[in-house]
Amino acid sequence: MKRVIAIALLLASFTEAKVITIIDNGVERKISIPTAPDGVSARMVEKRQKSIIVAFKKGVNMDIAAFSAKYNIILHKKLSIGYYIFQNRSSLSDIELISKIQKENRNRIKTIRPNWGFNNRPR
Repeated sequence: MKRVIAIALLLASFTEAKVITIIDNGVERKISIPTAPDGVSARMVEKRQKSIIVAFKKGVNMDIAAFSAKYNIILHKKLSIGYYIFQNRSSLSDIELISKIQKENRNRIKTIRPNWGFNNRPR
C-alpha cells in the first residue's frame, strides 16, 4: 500500500510541472518548470521573453550575426569564458526557442539554457 501511495505522489508531482530538456556542457539535462495551481506558469516564464545562454563547441566556426538573425535574437553580452547571452526577440517563448535551436544545431552547441540564474528556477 505504501508503494502505491508513493507512486501516486510521484505521478502527481510530475503533473504539476512541465519538463524541458537543455544541454549543459554537452550533457542533456531535464529541468522542471513549476506551475501555479490555477494553471498559469510560475511567474509567467512561458509568456515573457527573457534571455538564453549559448556556448558553442570548440573548433566550430559560428557566425554570430547569422545565428542571431536566423532565430530573431540579439546578442546582449559575450562572456570571457565563451558563453553568449542573447535577448529573445522572437515570437517564441524561451523554452520553445531553446528546443528549436537545440534540434537544429545539436552538433555545434555545447550549452544552451534559459538565463534563470542558479538552480534553474525562473526569476
